[in-house]
Amino acid sequence: MTEISTRLGPSLVGTANFDLLEGRLARDVKASLSGALKDGVVFQEGSTPLAIFRHALATAIGRIHEDGRASLFLRFLKDGPYEDGGKIPRALRDKRLSDDETASVITFIYSHMVNCFKGALTEMLAVTPCLKILHQLQTEKSLPREARLYVGDTVGTASPKGIGFAKGADLHILVEHGSPKTVPSVLVAGVAEVKSYFQTPERLRHQLDQHLVRARRGLRVGQTAYSREQITVGGASSKQPVRITVLPAHWVLPRSFHFKRPKGRKFLHIEPGIPPTTTDSVEPVGDMEWSVTLRWSKEALDAVAYGMTFWFMKKVGEVLYSKGVPKAWAEMTPAEAGANAAKMMLYYAILRCRTARENQRATALYNSYSFGYALGMNFRNREGKREMLWPQDLDEILANGQNKDGCTIVQ
Repeated sequence: MTEISTRLGPSLVGTANFDLLEGRLARDVKASLSGALKDGVVFQEGSTPLAIFRHALATAIGRIHEDGRASLFLRFLKDGPYEDGGKIPRALRDKRLSDDETASVITFIYSHMVNCFKGALTEMLAVTPCLKILHQLQTEKSLPREARLYVGDTVGTASPKGIGFAKGADLHILVEHGSPKTVPSVLVAGVAEVKSYFQTPERLRHQLDQHLVRARRGLRVGQTAYSREQITVGGASSKQPVRITVLPAHWVLPRSFHFKRPKGRKFLHIEPGIPPTTTDSVEPVGDMEWSVTLRWSKEALDAVAYGMTFWFMKKVGEVLYSKGVPKAWAEMTPAEAGANAAKMMLYYAILRCRTARENQRATALYNSYSFGYALGMNFRNREGKREMLWPQDLDEILANGQNKDGCTIVQ
């Protein structure tokens, strides 16, 4: 996987664009990053919205690569599970993934890989409402005008083990002081916790408190390290630091779809999700505490993250098959071969599932990559369990509201 990750770097930076996202969401992310740059928000890397977006993707891919299952994921695309049910033939045991390995890869894609992309996307959207809160506090003179918003890995907090720095809060509000004649110092005026999934207020508050505890032990801001003695926690007119939580909205994607048939070809069209509000919700919930609900929902962010993981698989395919695709796929490009390999191996994975949980996860991935998240994740039988989705099922659902076996797209 190391070779793959190294070779993906230049390709990612040179080809990734906002068109990876749905149109409205792409505009919101771009606007969030553009407004942040104008207001002096500090990012780890990038001086344009596109550069920051690309760096966020590269960081997400880096976290995928750092996971111990990354090399197993590469084997999954290259060799895959055994392509049938029953016992794996002795001659193929070293040439295919074991059932344990297959289950591990499915979990890796379903949770970690998707969450890496979804977290990066949600963090970029969170900048706008957090900046709004900062501006309000500066107008009220609760925070100094020098306070700035720092995003993601621009700030590291002292590791609990006392060696080096680790990622702290998702966003920090800091005031750095320093001159040639004085010892540098930093005021931690606030922290924000950004979630791409739902979490209880109590759990979020605990995480914010932990971020502040760790920040007091030591900070790295850019290239500058601050010791405990150089750090103050609290606002200008209040000893309480700002605490901000950011969560997605609850609305769901539409399940409506139809087929287009230009020049005799058949294309599936799924209605896009449109947020019911034009702005994020920003509400004070206590002394120097705010709760933000993004206008984009968890399901909408899930759908985009699934699309981004499939894009990543195509990128891996470009490297895997850069010297040629299998003869059976001769008409495919390397990227198309990567996408085809992913769907094929997921199909084999479904055949190797040993539990209902494994089956439901593998089926969710296969369906979503084949037909989109809104339809693929929600194609269910009468018992509410996912079933494999085929084109003829959609024809039957359009005609009768369900397929011949009683499966439908649940709302």
